[in-house]
Amino acid sequence: MDKFKVLIGSRQAPDIEAMLSEVPDSVEVRFLPHGEPLREHIADIEILFGHIGEEAMQAATALRWAHQPHAGVEGFMYDAFKDSDVRLTNCRGLYGRQIAEHAFALLLSLTRQIPTQLEFMKTKHWERLPCIELAGMTMGILGLGGIGKAIATRARAFEFEVIAADVEPIDKPDTVSELFSLNALMDFLAKAHILVVCCPITPETHKLLSHAQFNQMPDASYVVNISRGKVIDEDALLAAIRSGKLAGAGLDVTYTEPCPPESPLWEQPNVILTSHSAGASQHIRRRAMQLFIDNLHRYVAGEPLVNLVDKQKGY
Repeated sequence: MDKFKVLIGSRQAPDIEAMLSEVPDSVEVRFLPHGEPLREHIADIEILFGHIGEEAMQAATALRWAHQPHAGVEGFMYDAFKDSDVRLTNCRGLYGRQIAEHAFALLLSLTRQIPTQLEFMKTKHWERLPCIELAGMTMGILGLGGIGKAIATRARAFEFEVIAADVEPIDKPDTVSELFSLNALMDFLAKAHILVVCCPITPETHKLLSHAQFNQMPDASYVVNISRGKVIDEDALLAAIRSGKLAGAGLDVTYTEPCPPESPLWEQPNVILTSHSAGASQHIRRRAMQLFIDNLHRYVAGEPLVNLVDKQKGY
C-alpha cells in the first residue's frame, strides 16, 4: 500500500520534529530542504504542513489537504486554490490566550501611560501622570471567534460591560451582554469605549472601520487591533487620533507589514505599535504540531478534519 506523503514546509525545532514520531505508520514525512522552492518538491505530496503559493500550486497535482500552521489564511485565497478540491485547515483556537493577553497589554499601556513612564526612566525623571480607570466602561469586541471569546472572558474580570459584533449568526456567550450583527455595526460602535478588532480580513471586512465608523464611537475612545491591519482604514484612524476623537490606539498589525518607516503611525504619541507579535507564545509551535498530528490521524482514518476552513468565506 502506498504511503500518505506529507511535506513539512520548513524545518522545526528538534523537540517539535520529534513529535512527528507519533504519526501513523502509513505516513511518510518529508521536509522541504532549506532554501529550495516548494514547487520542486510538491508534485507527489498529498498533505502539506505550510503555505502554498500560486506558482507551487500549479505543480501540486497530488495535493489533497494543506494545513496552515497559523490562524490567518488570506495567503491561500487565490482562485487556483479556492477553486480546487484541496482541503484547508488552520490553527484557530490556539491563539486566544496569548493574543488576549497582548490586547490588554496594549490597552493598559495606553491608559496607564506606560510608554511615557519608560521614557522618564531613561533620565531618572519622576513625575505623576494622569491615567484612565477602565472599570465600568464598555468594551466592544469585533469578531467573536476563539480570540474574541478569550478577550471577553478577561474583560469581565476588569469589570467591563462587554458587547460584541460578528458576521456570523452565533449564540451569545454568557461573557457578552449584547451581540450585534454586522448590519448593526454603527449601533455597536456607538456603545464601545474600547474597540478590540478580532475579525479576519475578507472582502467584507476590508477597511470596514473608516471615518464614519470611528466618528460613531464615544469621544476619547480607544482602538486595539490584534487581528489584521487591513480591517482599518489607517487614514481614518490617524484623523480620529489627531482630532482627539480617539484617545489612543494599540496596534499589533498595520495595513502594510512591516509598517513602513514613513508611516505617521510611528510618530503619534498616543499610538503603540508592536510587530505582529500578539500570537507569540513559548507553547504555540508544540500546540500547532499536535493539532496537525491529531488531524493527520483523522485523515488517515477517513474521519472529518477539525478546523476546516470555508475557502469561499475565507475563514
